[in-house]
Amino acid sequence: MGSSSFNAEEHKSMLRSYFNGQGYQRWASIYGSDKLSTVRNTVREGHAVMMDKAFGWIEQLKLPKDSLILDAGCGTGLFTIRIAKAGYRVKAADIASQMVEKTKTDATAAGVADKIEFEVNSIESVSGSFDAVVCFDVLIHYPSEGFAHAFANLASLTNGPVIFTYAPYNRILAFQHWLGGFFPKKERRTTIQMIRDSEMEKAMEAAGMRVEKREKISFGFYHTMLMHASHK
Repeated sequence: MGSSSFNAEEHKSMLRSYFNGQGYQRWASIYGSDKLSTVRNTVREGHAVMMDKAFGWIEQLKLPKDSLILDAGCGTGLFTIRIAKAGYRVKAADIASQMVEKTKTDATAAGVADKIEFEVNSIESVSGSFDAVVCFDVLIHYPSEGFAHAFANLASLTNGPVIFTYAPYNRILAFQHWLGGFFPKKERRTTIQMIRDSEMEKAMEAAGMRVEKREKISFGFYHTMLMHASHK
């Protein structure tokens, strides 16, 4: 650990800057209704497929409808608003204030803002006690050490499940991401951090969690693993 090059505060600062700037514009466009390129449209469609599956898993838990769910890294609030409409109470937290403001605006327009607590905070620092935690397309931005730390915090916030996505290691995709590092800066996005199976097992063990189910979702240029973990 002492020799690790990962710096948690620098990493949070980078993510905060990206998702309050270029990242906000990019993902608000993808998650919204803007006309997109073919590549970005497959990301939008893949993300929608993932959210449909995750919502089904939440419903299968048969939690009381006033249960409190943490949406850690809520982004523009698509899932927050969806589960609030389904009757759950939600804490919507994101490291980027612009994302939280967008969530609040859209939740107000949807008539569910009274069911949501909004908070600007990182997934490593958010606190509270929840009936379930969800975290989608956020942990993909954390290298293995940061991933383990962030996941441990999320797991500590609930006695129930943590439903999340991560990027499993894939040699071909790793090579493509390496090539992407040579693209002009304006063409890059935040690096996707792929987690090896051995690293995932260590993170699960350290957090006292076990995998209940998983589903790989690949749709065009959208590739992720959806996981449902529970306490041992």
